[in-house]
Amino acid sequence: FFVTRYDRAFEKSQEDFTNRGFGHLRAVKRFSPNIQLEGFLQKEFNYFIDLEDRELIGGGLRFNPFKQFFIATGAMHEKEIYQGTPEEQNFVKSTSYINYSVQLLENVSIENILYYQFEFNTIDHYRILWDSKLSFQGSNWFSFYIKCNYRYDVSEINPGGNSYFEISNGLGFQF
Repeated sequence: FFVTRYDRAFEKSQEDFTNRGFGHLRAVKRFSPNIQLEGFLQKEFNYFIDLEDRELIGGGLRFNPFKQFFIATGAMHEKEIYQGTPEEQNFVKSTSYINYSVQLLENVSIENILYYQFEFNTIDHYRILWDSKLSFQGSNWFSFYIKCNYRYDVSEINPGGNSYFEISNGLGFQF
C-alpha cells in the first residue's frame, strides 16, 4: 500500500504556519496465515519539528495472532536532516509496532498503532509514536474521522527529549 499526505498553510503575514509532507510505501508477503514479511520506504519533512528531510528503508516480520491485531519488529536505515544542524544524521534503528483495530458499532471503528524505535548503537536514543483514528462511516464511500497523534523523541538533537500531541479531523472519500 502507499500513503501520502501534504499540509501547507500560511498565517496572514505569509509565513509558514504548517509545512509538512509524508510518503510511505509498504509491501507485505505472507509466509503463513499468521506471519508476514514486510518492507517499506518512507520520505518525510515537517517544519514544525525542524525536520527538513527524513528518508528510511527497512523491513521485518509481522505477526497476526488474531483478527485485526498485528505485532511487528524489524530494522531500518534512517537518514535525517534537521534545520540548524550542520550534518545529516545516519543510523540503523530497530522498529517495532502494535496495530489494533476494532469495529465498535456497525458504523464506528477505532484504529491504534503504537511504534517504538531505537538506535542500535545508542539505545537511549529512541522514538515513541502513537497514531489513533476514530471513524464514523456515513456510507460505503463517505466517512468522518478524528485523529490523534503523539510523538516523543530522544536523540542527539533532542537529548532531553521533546514531544507533541496533535488532534485533527476530516472527511474521508473512498473511490
